[in-house]
Amino acid sequence: MGLEVLIVEDQMLIAIHLQDLVEEAGHRVAAIAHDGVSALAAVANQRPAIAIMDIRLAHGASGIDVARQLYEQHRIRCLFVSANINEDVRQRVADLRPLGFIGKPFLAAEVIAAVQGAAIAVDSNSC
Repeated sequence: MGLEVLIVEDQMLIAIHLQDLVEEAGHRVAAIAHDGVSALAAVANQRPAIAIMDIRLAHGASGIDVARQLYEQHRIRCLFVSANINEDVRQRVADLRPLGFIGKPFLAAEVIAAVQGAAIAVDSNSC
């Protein structure tokens, strides 16, 4: 059985594309959130195993801050998505045990491989 995945992405077309790829990889999207408030509300109703998190959300919101709340409050780990993944970003999220990083623009195969890798990591940690 596949993972339940939360997608946090403020650009609707990208969010829908990510949903299609998650489902193609054999997993289910529990919810799509466009900001931190809706992401935190979604996990109150759903229990996703992982989140795919855009690092830069609309109106200057930080996906890293949202990811920190998801991890500290619910132990939900993230695959991070961004056009600007650099060493500073990697260091800022290191304590959140990131499941990986996906650069924008991305290829479908990259997302599918990252989600499959995350599924393996989550499964191996739950044993």
